Amino acid sequence: MTNDQAFKALIIGILALVSLVPVTAALRHARAFGDWDLTSTLVLLTGLLANVPSVAYVLRAGRVQRLDPLGEVEIGFPQWVNRIGTVSNAVLLLACVAFVVHRVLFARVRVNTAPLVALALVVLFALSDGLHGQQLLVPRQLVLFAVLLVGVVARPGRPAFLGAAAAVLLFSVLGGVEALVEPATVLRECRADNPCGLLGIHYAGVFSNENIFGMMLVLGIPFVWLGLRGRVRCVLVGYVALLAVATGSTMSGVAAIATVALLALLRPGLPGDTGARTAPGRVLVTVPILLTVAAVGLALPFNHPSPDRLGDRATIWRMAGAELPASPFVGFGGKTWSAKYPAGEIPAAVSPSLHNQWIDVLYAGGLVGLALFLLLLLHLLARGGVPGFPAAAVVLLPVLLTSVLERPWSFGISNALTFALLAAVLIPGSVGRAAPPAAPGSGSSPAAVPARTPDRRPAATGPGR
Repeated sequence: MTNDQAFKALIIGILALVSLVPVTAALRHARAFGDWDLTSTLVLLTGLLANVPSVAYVLRAGRVQRLDPLGEVEIGFPQWVNRIGTVSNAVLLLACVAFVVHRVLFARVRVNTAPLVALALVVLFALSDGLHGQQLLVPRQLVLFAVLLVGVVARPGRPAFLGAAAAVLLFSVLGGVEALVEPATVLRECRADNPCGLLGIHYAGVFSNENIFGMMLVLGIPFVWLGLRGRVRCVLVGYVALLAVATGSTMSGVAAIATVALLALLRPGLPGDTGARTAPGRVLVTVPILLTVAAVGLALPFNHPSPDRLGDRATIWRMAGAELPASPFVGFGGKTWSAKYPAGEIPAAVSPSLHNQWIDVLYAGGLVGLALFLLLLLHLLARGGVPGFPAAAVVLLPVLLTSVLERPWSFGISNALTFALLAAVLIPGSVGRAAPPAAPGSGSSPAAVPARTPDRRPAATGPGR
């Protein structure tokens, strides 16, 4: 680590401490409006428990790379980390079951249909696993199923977004604190095959690599804006976007800038927000953007003009494409691709996914899976009508952008970004539809009525501020 890199890590650490001021103000504002409820807690818990093993490993062992006999970076963690993962998965599974039972018995539940489509994808992947010789169900599949089942009965909108924003901000601050304490832990080495980014560093925070952290930050930007209230969210959106650029991941940097630009254009609000208004003209501007990004993501694995620039991605896309005719309708399951690494067919770096959401879904679920994925995206965009389209578009743009070269949403097993999938499928419906009153003891509260008199006037919290 050079002196310049150490100085940049110091700056990141200082920014993390400074960010505690707007984070505290934003959470106090959320408390004043009664935005935080059991849904927020469960989304936050999903983000925390899914990432406890890797965070614990980085904080304790640093960034030690283990090599296999072939000299490749070995995937996975030591046994003590795996034991932490087993416990955290069990706790999350129990929390999800308890949440669903509580909501069904004590709250006036309105079934959310978007998580049901995502659940159909999970079931399809599992069944296809069984058809192709993989284990039918593993613990992390059960956790993913339970998390999405939570989405079926959870409160959509701000409570879910607030929980996701809290998770992103917590990991952002934690990474900054670690940058002050042990800067070498948060930085990854720059190499010829993985050059440093715009700021001359690879900043991974408390995660195993900068790509995971970068995707979390990018996917979290819309949740920070939509989950929080007031002008302070502008500061926090800028902070999270800056960290995404600092990761050194080109994809994350571009996606962060594009997402912030769309936020500035649309300035989306949620049902119950003061000043929320229909903007048909903005819909007309945004639809072609989303369609173009989706088309590029779908076409790239099958038609990339510069294979040499895409490295291993071009190779694995070609491998997967050659196998697709063997099971075109239901694919090969969510675990078949990863099983190629122990068999020595692919390197560790590309074993978690096919590094493109579209071909990943097509490989695991076939044409049926691809149809379900498209249905999920269209449903999320359309369920709020024109008034709800800006919020849905802002949430889905970073998903579509990262889908070009990564897999932001996993439907095979739970992972570090499952909490972002849960929050995304809880995009609310039409602005004009009033939220149902909360049942006693449900842990819910009306979306737009302050729980107590806030420190600032409600007029200062509209989407345009």
